Amino acid sequence: MKKMMRILLSIAVFSCLISGCTKAPKETAVTGSQWPRSFKDAAGHEVVLEKQPERIAILHSMYLEYFFALDTPPIASAGANTGTAMKALEEFETLRPFKGTADIIDLGSARQLNLEAILAAEPDVIVTFNGHGGVNEIYDQLTRIAPVVMLDYTASWQDSIRDCAKIAGKENLAEQRIRETEKIMSEAGEKLAGIGDKTAVFVRSDGKGGVFALGTSRYPYYYDKTSGFGLSIPDGYPEEWGVISLETLSELDPDYIIFQDFISDAKGLVTSLEASAVWNNLTAVRNQQVVYLDGSLNTTSPLAIQAAAKGLTEALVR
Repeated sequence: MKKMMRILLSIAVFSCLISGCTKAPKETAVTGSQWPRSFKDAAGHEVVLEKQPERIAILHSMYLEYFFALDTPPIASAGANTGTAMKALEEFETLRPFKGTADIIDLGSARQLNLEAILAAEPDVIVTFNGHGGVNEIYDQLTRIAPVVMLDYTASWQDSIRDCAKIAGKENLAEQRIRETEKIMSEAGEKLAGIGDKTAVFVRSDGKGGVFALGTSRYPYYYDKTSGFGLSIPDGYPEEWGVISLETLSELDPDYIIFQDFISDAKGLVTSLEASAVWNNLTAVRNQQVVYLDGSLNTTSPLAIQAAAKGLTEALVR
């Protein structure tokens, strides 16, 4: 009987999705933890949440960490550009402590969004980022399932967790997580000051046998000497991320090469470069200062920054 009721409910909701029926939200401007609440998202859409969401669906796994940090695991999640949310939960260093603590419906790959799976998850709100490929094409259909919030992918980690907290109604907890993370960063920065002005670059494999520089703009806290880790940047290291040649890496010649990548991918690239005279002549390679951090740290979440603090101090402070 329950199975039949779920089938009938799915048919009714799907019929509504096809016909375009939707409940007109009330125009409400509120602050704090009051509900309903309204705000503009990163795409300029007016979003109205009638009540505190209990079922949050996210369309890219980079936001898994933010909602776990807010003690609000999503009920459904897509993966990243490759893989699934389940792969992230299994492999991300940042998420391993949460393995088995929440049942999350797998929405598949973020590159191939599955409307039927999203509909079946029955979310109260759908979360992704502005510019997520394929979302604009199905945006109207998504809004017939639930309110859609487009976050700013380029926002600082502090603003990102605040934006997620606005959705979840966990503003106070977000501020607590920010304070905790900033304290951990400060303590790590004091330890890392011991390496002096040695330079460091953050890279990953480009998947084609080349080196992808992560740049400084997405991860400013690595080099911020006031409130970050205070690492030194070699002259010429790019601000924006992108592929760089071995010759460019040789010109930078950093004291540390730090891979922030799936470890197997990073080590596979290093193995392929072992026959290269340019690679072997790098200061970091000659001094065995090639460091591997988990690819989940690319999310820039508070959990990622805390993991980076631990990984960097363990690897660089002797």
